[in-house]
Amino acid sequence: MSASPIEQPEVLSASELRALLLQYRKENWQSIQTPEWQERIVDDILNDDGVSILRRLSDFWQMPSGALILDVGSGVGSFVVGCRRQGLLAFGIEPDRIGRGGRLTSIQIARRRLKGRVFAAALGEKLPFSDHSFDLVTMNQVIEHVGDQTAVLREALRVTRGGGAVYIACPNYLRFYEPHYKIFWLPLLPKTLGRWYLKLRGRNPVLLNQLTYTTNNRLRAMISRLGADYTIIDLHREQFLRKCSDLSFTSRRAQFVAKAARLPGLRRLINWAALLFLRATEGGCEMMILSQQRSTNISC
Repeated sequence: MSASPIEQPEVLSASELRALLLQYRKENWQSIQTPEWQERIVDDILNDDGVSILRRLSDFWQMPSGALILDVGSGVGSFVVGCRRQGLLAFGIEPDRIGRGGRLTSIQIARRRLKGRVFAAALGEKLPFSDHSFDLVTMNQVIEHVGDQTAVLREALRVTRGGGAVYIACPNYLRFYEPHYKIFWLPLLPKTLGRWYLKLRGRNPVLLNQLTYTTNNRLRAMISRLGADYTIIDLHREQFLRKCSDLSFTSRRAQFVAKAARLPGLRRLINWAALLFLRATEGGCEMMILSQQRSTNISC
């Protein structure tokens, strides 16, 4: 007697997706984010085409034809869905241990957005793929949630092909803001004080226990320790320098800085000071790692 094939539920309609996303946010983010923020984030997810990352990378890296893409920490699947709609072969992994841990998980929603085996439950510290399997590995707002950041970076690089790229975006905890709770936050506030502060604000500190503070310099240092086979590109830095060059800033203050940097003898000093200020105040870190060659010998 032959086994019956496993039936996959129909792909979610737009209204069904919105309802499930609202349910997910309510179950997992209650007392972490206000209902108003939860609804706003759901709207952002629904309006996101999922591929803005690819546009940012295109200035520095050419994706090969037939590229394989892995999204580590794929959440509800927006990036993978966006890539698939563009005809790109993208897959996602998600442990789904963020927030309070409600009955409805993000990977359950992601699997309802596409047909086929596209999303897998796995940890970034131990990716279930062979060496050099993917041309692009992305980690968008993920690395601050993992237990062992170095192990996750090492694994991402291990599964990246020679000439491939790893994209990382995460919050900058030198800023006076906590982007998950959406509240004022002292830079690198000790967790003990942070839990006390959250309780005073009527917030559940469960998510704080799952966070590892990240900064631009900390992320760069971790990547640098993984070996010399990789080129690190700070996308925020490159964007800033490009706008300085063509004076395309919208802010008058930034335009003044860019013009001052053109004065003889002041360019290096002003750019250094401006980049230092940027690293301390910008909302997040955004980096790309280019793999120069195929190598499994990654030093810790």
